[in-house]
Amino acid sequence: MDEFLLLTVSVITSGLLVGTIFSVVAAGLSLIHGTILLPQAANGQVFLGAGLLFWLFGTTFEWPLWVAVPLTFLAVAAFAFATERLVLRHFYPLKDRNISYLIITLGLAQILSGVYTGTFGKMTDTFQIVPPVTGFLVLEPFPISNARAIAFALAALVLVGLIVFLRMHRIGRALRAVFQNRDVARLRGINTPRIYRFAFLLGTMVTTAGGILYALAYALDLSVGWTMSLITFAIMIVGGPGSIVGALCVGLVFGFTQAIVSVIADPTIATFAYLLAMLAMLFVRPSGLFAR
Repeated sequence: MDEFLLLTVSVITSGLLVGTIFSVVAAGLSLIHGTILLPQAANGQVFLGAGLLFWLFGTTFEWPLWVAVPLTFLAVAAFAFATERLVLRHFYPLKDRNISYLIITLGLAQILSGVYTGTFGKMTDTFQIVPPVTGFLVLEPFPISNARAIAFALAALVLVGLIVFLRMHRIGRALRAVFQNRDVARLRGINTPRIYRFAFLLGTMVTTAGGILYALAYALDLSVGWTMSLITFAIMIVGGPGSIVGALCVGLVFGFTQAIVSVIADPTIATFAYLLAMLAMLFVRPSGLFAR
C-alpha cells in the first residue's frame, strides 16, 4: 500500500510539473501560429536556447538570478525582434505564407541546432543549473525539490497571467480578435501587422519562460529542443491553435501520460505514448479540442 501511494504521488507531482512546462512552451507556439499562421518549427530550439543561456549566465558566469533571468529574456527578445524585422514581416501579405514560414523556421531550427552543437556542445554534454534554493518540500511520503516546486508555481503563474491578459487587456482582446477572424479584425480598425509582431514577440517570450523553468527543474541536453518541438506541435494541434486553455489541458494530459508510462514501463516509450494520446484525442475532435 505504501509503495502504491508513493507511485501515485510521484505520478501526480511529475505529471503536474512536466505538464505545466509543456503547456507554457505550447502556449507560446499556439499564440504565434494562431495569430500569424506561422508554424514555428524553431520553437523547440528557441526553448533550448533560452535554457542554455540561463545555464551560461547563472552557472558558468555565476551571475545572480536577478541578472541571469532578465539577460536571458533580453537576448532572446533581441533575436526574435531581428527575425521578425528582417524575415517574417515580408511574408505577412501572402495568403499561403504558412508553407513559406514552415520552410524558413525549419532552416532556422537547423542553424540554431548547429550553433548550439558548435558552442555549448564543446563545453559539456548536459547542462545542469545550480538551483537558487536547496532543500525539499515533502508531500508525504514523497519529497519534491524546492527548485521544482518553484518551477511548477511559476509555470502555472505564467499560464494564468497569459489567460488573464488575453481576456482583460485591450491588446489581448485584439489578439483574440485576430485569432478568430483576421479579416474582420482588420475591418474593425485593428492594425494586424502590429498585432502579428506583438504576437511573435510575446509567444517567443512565453517559450523563453518555458526554457528557463525547464532548466530550473531538469538537466538539459542538446537533443531536448527537437523533442520539445514534436511535443508542443502535438499539443497545439490537439488543443487548437490560438487556444491557451487548450494548450494547458492537453499539456497536462501529455505530462501525466509521460509520468504514468515512465512508472509502469520504460521512459523511452513515453514518446510513443504522446503520439497515441494525440491520435486518440484527434479521433474525438479532428479540428482540435478547443479550436475556434
